[in-house]
Amino acid sequence: MAETSVARAEHPVAKKGFIGKTMDFFFKIIGLLLFSALMSIIIEWIGMMFFYPKQGYTGYEHAEEMIRKEINYLGSSLDGDSINGEAVLTASGKVTDLVNFLFIDSGIVDMLSATKTPDANDGKFVRLVKRLIAEYYNYLMAAIYILIMFLIRLSILILSIPAFLLFGLVGVSDGLMQRDLRRWCGGNESGYIYHWSKRFAMPILISAWVIYLAIPNSIHPNLIITPFAVLFGLVLMVMTSKFKKYL
Repeated sequence: MAETSVARAEHPVAKKGFIGKTMDFFFKIIGLLLFSALMSIIIEWIGMMFFYPKQGYTGYEHAEEMIRKEINYLGSSLDGDSINGEAVLTASGKVTDLVNFLFIDSGIVDMLSATKTPDANDGKFVRLVKRLIAEYYNYLMAAIYILIMFLIRLSILILSIPAFLLFGLVGVSDGLMQRDLRRWCGGNESGYIYHWSKRFAMPILISAWVIYLAIPNSIHPNLIITPFAVLFGLVLMVMTSKFKKYL
């Protein structure tokens, strides 16, 4: 034990620099997005096996219906004189281009459709693969639709970042005002509340993204984004109001 302590003292763990922390952050974001996309597909498949047939869906119609609703939610932001209408148009165009590149131009959809018409020149292995694809065709098409819906929701979340920043700014401003009132009234800081509220800030942001991206039914984004944005501002308000008495 003593030798291990001495070795650790002689060779301290190197701290990551700004570039290393930035790379870790981006890898965590990518991992979070991949996890949300996978959960969305798994939840849709479970619904197709156990729940959606009871509601009258025989194939991937549920996923197709959700796509139409999500597109309407994204397009509704363009009605009237929307301030961020240009940003919504840009996001819609980028999503459309990405969907075409991933699923249309790449030939994935055509390949899946071609499995329904077997070719006499196909070998045994090719026929076996086509038979499997044809058997699970609805699930594969549902996965494609869910991925498209995932991209649409991701664009909506990116467009909602200013809302989180706005509520966060309001929360910080209100918290600093309460901190000044506490300072002039001779109150004491609360490190316990400060640290606990600080721990909740990032999980709230992550929860908003994961829940909205993985939820199995179409829902207006305001019903998810607005409550979490308000909660995020509230946490920042509590955190800054309970910050130490003197800066």
